[in-house]
Order: sequence, then structure tokens, then C-alpha cells
Amino acid sequence: MNRQELVDAVAAKTGASNAAAGEVIDAFIGAVMVPSRGVTP
Repeated sequence: MNRQELVDAVAAKTGASNAAAGEVIDAFIGAVMVPSRGVTP
């Protein structure tokens, strides 16, 4: 599954727009990636 497919799936499941779902996915990935690199936000 690529990013767009994930965005589409989240949007369909939640009823959110693709833009809103994309923002949530980006925020989630950013939050997960920062700690895994040893950086504290």
C-alpha cells in the first residue's frame, strides 16, 4: 500500500476528506519518525 492508497482508505473509513486524511497521515508519520531517529520534539 502506498501513501495515496492509505490516505484513500482512511478517508473512506472516517468520512474525512482526502486532504484532511493526508494531513493526519503526514502528522502521524512525522511523529513516529522523529523518535525513531533519537530526536525529541
